[in-house]
Amino acid sequence: MANQLKIGWGKRSIAPDAATPIPGQFNMRVSLGSFTPVLANALVLENGDDAVIFVSCDAVSISVEILKKAQAFLAEDIPGFPVDKIILNSTHTHAGPGDRDMSPYPHSIDVLGPEDVKNFIGRQIADAVKEAWEKRAPGAISYGYGFAVTGHSRRVIYSDDYGLRGNGKPGLAINGHGVMYGNTNDDKFESYEAGTDAFINLLYTFDANGKLSGAIVNVPCPSQTNEHAWVFHASFWHNVREKLTAKYGDIGVVGQAAAAGDLSPRQLHYREAEARRYRLKYKDKIDAYMKNPMSLPGAENWTPEQRRVQSEYEAIEQMRAEDISSRIVAAFDEVLSWADQEKFSAPVLKHEVRTAELSRRMFPKEMMEEEKRNLETFMAEEYLTEGDKWDVLYNNSILHSKRFRCGGVVSRYEIQEKQPTITSDIHVVRIGDIAFATNRFELYMDYQHRIQARSPFEQTFIVQLVTGPNGIGSYLATERGEKNKGYSASPYCNQVSPKGGQELVEETLKILNEVKE
Repeated sequence: MANQLKIGWGKRSIAPDAATPIPGQFNMRVSLGSFTPVLANALVLENGDDAVIFVSCDAVSISVEILKKAQAFLAEDIPGFPVDKIILNSTHTHAGPGDRDMSPYPHSIDVLGPEDVKNFIGRQIADAVKEAWEKRAPGAISYGYGFAVTGHSRRVIYSDDYGLRGNGKPGLAINGHGVMYGNTNDDKFESYEAGTDAFINLLYTFDANGKLSGAIVNVPCPSQTNEHAWVFHASFWHNVREKLTAKYGDIGVVGQAAAAGDLSPRQLHYREAEARRYRLKYKDKIDAYMKNPMSLPGAENWTPEQRRVQSEYEAIEQMRAEDISSRIVAAFDEVLSWADQEKFSAPVLKHEVRTAELSRRMFPKEMMEEEKRNLETFMAEEYLTEGDKWDVLYNNSILHSKRFRCGGVVSRYEIQEKQPTITSDIHVVRIGDIAFATNRFELYMDYQHRIQARSPFEQTFIVQLVTGPNGIGSYLATERGEKNKGYSASPYCNQVSPKGGQELVEETLKILNEVKE
């Protein structure tokens, strides 16, 4: 058959055996083991004319250096391999391995160095892709969408300027009317800045006999339950994979976060009701967890009461992941029940890789001067050199974060006139009547809707936090987000402006229309 689609799946663990940095908070953590597997999952779609290689990793982000390592390994292992057609996204679990350099600040933790982490994860990604490439065989795809509430707005809006209440956090957040994870039980609570997006986009793959072999599952939510863990944890994607494996066998699953820079798994105003829901719904699971909780640094010195309180908090996080995964799997089953009636074995496959120049967020001189003063204050503050090793790591890594974030504002101010744009990589993939469009950011939800509403395709999967040669990460806030301030919409967090966000929308739509022709 002309342009017959070939499909292959592969996966590898990305958990090093040695203690490894776990980024995702202002304080650095290191792995004290694995609570769940953390994986690189790969899907190859190829038809002789073009190809796309989807790879999802259970990590907060994957650095450019790791991508380049994986590409180099693949280029050596498989001459002529289309390394530029790899779409590498992180699920944004805050309990995955990272290649952060911990040498700039004092600590006494024996931890794997950044180059070793890069080599290990790069090799594992390459091996997952290589497995998928070598296993590719004729098959078919189907697709559809369903509903599963996964993410909630995490930006709380107050009627007054919260930043004027005298609780500023230089180096961490600049609050205004908006506050990330703000207290909703407040007399000045007004609203959430964003709503929620209940859509789940699904692409299923089948072998030549029509048997389900895997799926791309795209939800507008970062996988950051258990985000303070000191063990590797894939968050709700682990629960999803376990449930799907129990139902369908060892199928492949690429988990993708759609635009969710202002969303998270947490809901904020029903906390007591949520705790009761989990206590009654998951009693046996909570009891089992309390008997075997995750490892924590120094926990052997805690009192039984301290450990109980901490474990109860962790249990809520565990059950949140369980609850979200149940909704995802229910939607997966519902969509599959009708989508598999229409399979496509030779869909049009077009994969464009482009760059866009996006307008930088510009900082006024007075803001730079304030951050320069903050930086001087933090530079004058000394790192700890004595005390409990975990306290030393905690305090010194937070101080380093403050220095880094303030210094980032100063350095970006110094180049903003000469470099008013930031280069960003975009992948657009057409697969029949659906499309995928990627970005490097923690992208606010509104941008996704602007693209999807105007897209010429039946369904458009937006994939955030995709690593490209020109970078990864940083929040891309909307106009209202920048106006309201708060973490994720502050100068510390944004490299690209809302104007640049709209430029991303327009450039993405331009490419979508081109590949539709």
